Amino acid sequence: MADFEIVRKSSFYFIGMRWTGTYEAAAQGDIFPLIEEARDRLLSMGIAQGSSDFIGLSYQDRQDGFTYYFGTEALGKKTFPSDMHRIIVPSHDYAVTEHKGQHAWKSYEKLKKWATEQGLQVQLNGLDHIEVYNSDYNPYKMSPTLKIGIPVKKR
Repeated sequence: MADFEIVRKSSFYFIGMRWTGTYEAAAQGDIFPLIEEARDRLLSMGIAQGSSDFIGLSYQDRQDGFTYYFGTEALGKKTFPSDMHRIIVPSHDYAVTEHKGQHAWKSYEKLKKWATEQGLQVQLNGLDHIEVYNSDYNPYKMSPTLKIGIPVKKR
């Protein structure tokens, strides 16, 4: 994968669990139990497979924090537990890069700067960013390697 690129992602149906909190709380790992529980439940219910990628959707929906959904694309499944959230993520262009290690915010800053330099407008409403994790991701045991994307459009 190039350092940065634009990727068109078709609309998809997402199923997962929700966490709401501050950026500070997320940085301290308060989000990890949700990620672990969502991953384990989706695998045990057969919604995600051993080779499925997991997806994080982040919505900046208030001044002091954000809402984060962790789950997967829902393929061919008709019914879901009522405590899981279902979201139709619309088709969109994303500025994308790969992030390795801690401090993903640094990669997001570089990605936003690159997108702006390319004449793209970073979308500031709705979905703030999307993350794609490998199927073996465990927030407690490894430094993450993931693809990160921000919604963009031509100015």
